[in-house]
Amino acid sequence: MFRRLLLAASLACLFAAGAQAQTIDDILKKGKLVVGIDVTNPPYGNMGKTMEPEGLDVDVAKAMAKRLGVALEIVQVTGPSRIPTLLNNRADVMIATFAPTPERALQVSFSSVYSDVQQVILAPESRAIKKVADTAGLKIGVVRGNTQDVAFTPMAPPGCTILRFDDDAGVMQALLSGQVDGIVTGSVTSAVISKQNPDKKLEIKLAIRDNPLTIGVRRGQQDLLNWINTFIFYMKYSGELEALHKKYDIPYALPVL
Repeated sequence: MFRRLLLAASLACLFAAGAQAQTIDDILKKGKLVVGIDVTNPPYGNMGKTMEPEGLDVDVAKAMAKRLGVALEIVQVTGPSRIPTLLNNRADVMIATFAPTPERALQVSFSSVYSDVQQVILAPESRAIKKVADTAGLKIGVVRGNTQDVAFTPMAPPGCTILRFDDDAGVMQALLSGQVDGIVTGSVTSAVISKQNPDKKLEIKLAIRDNPLTIGVRRGQQDLLNWINTFIFYMKYSGELEALHKKYDIPYALPVL
């Protein structure tokens, strides 16, 4: 009985230690910042010609690690895997076009906004879509469980078929191959897809939702979240964040505060 009680107490202590919120000191001691990034969503994240991650989110992660004075490790994620990756302690923070919602905030905490895009419907020029109701009878692609899915699904008209894919790359390929008639994606990503595929003659039909982007951490990590918010404020105040947006031709209209 004593041995059982001792084992139970030991397990309880281990659980309590594992449940402690990660702090800045923990990251400094580890000497490494592990960041989850979606590399299927240019220009925020994609694999470059040298097969190394690049994009706005990558540069923000690099700036964060530099400010901390630690090495950077990137963990590749998709939209649906962002929260599980955080909750399973496979990443310290998530910088992956992560928009805050009340439902997501039940599981993770969000920083202040570091970028902003609109969710839009992208389709060929020949496809007549002037309002959401015009998607009736069409196939529209979204990332499963992502903000595109959350935004569009409730407003989709009867007769609209929503096809869900695991990541942005899958959604883009579905549009380019003609598997879907249109997709819901970010306005910046839409511009990239259209520019890279001029023969497809794609255009943004309409915006359906504003999509502020934030950095995610596990709930209870207030020390880390405070530092991240200070970091974002400094990046805005110094002009570094605006410069990164210009580097990737992403519209920048964020206030300093």
